[in-house]
Amino acid sequence: MNNNNWDQETIELVQKLNDKLTIDHNKWHKLKGNKYKRSAELISASLCKLIISSNEKDAIDYIEESIKWLKGININKPCPSRKSPF
Repeated sequence: MNNNNWDQETIELVQKLNDKLTIDHNKWHKLKGNKYKRSAELISASLCKLIISSNEKDAIDYIEESIKWLKGININKPCPSRKSPF
């Protein structure tokens, strides 16, 4: 794993933000259609992929998915499978 020389404090902050914004399975059905919550969750995941994993492709995928939520393209999607990042 290559973190592109991010300091540990930044990595920890990104992880904490992602933990805070992630919609857990207990709240999924209540929040799954909230485009702001879903978009924020995906943007946070993108930051993790970029800062912690240096994974540009996944970071871009998460950002593009978050844009779809904000534009109202993705609405009321079914529960995510364990294999799907979205």
